[in-house]
Amino acid sequence: MKTRTRKVELPVGRAAMLAFQLEILREDCCRAAAFCIRRKELDEEALEECARLDDALATAHRILKHSVAGITMSRLRRARQTK
Repeated sequence: MKTRTRKVELPVGRAAMLAFQLEILREDCCRAAAFCIRRKELDEEALEECARLDDALATAHRILKHSVAGITMSRLRRARQTK
């Protein structure tokens, strides 16, 4: 019986799009924080939540962006080696 080997495609393009969407979410956090600051009464709790969420998104964004870049560079190196 022959085993079929099929190349599995990683969703690098979709992961890159997700990294872009994380950046947009971070912008939304900044807008929400700016709104909290402009209010007459400063809602420190909401402002702290915006900062914590932005920090978490920044970490996820950095990891995803770094991983996508590494995979892309690896693919380019392999493509050059096969030529």
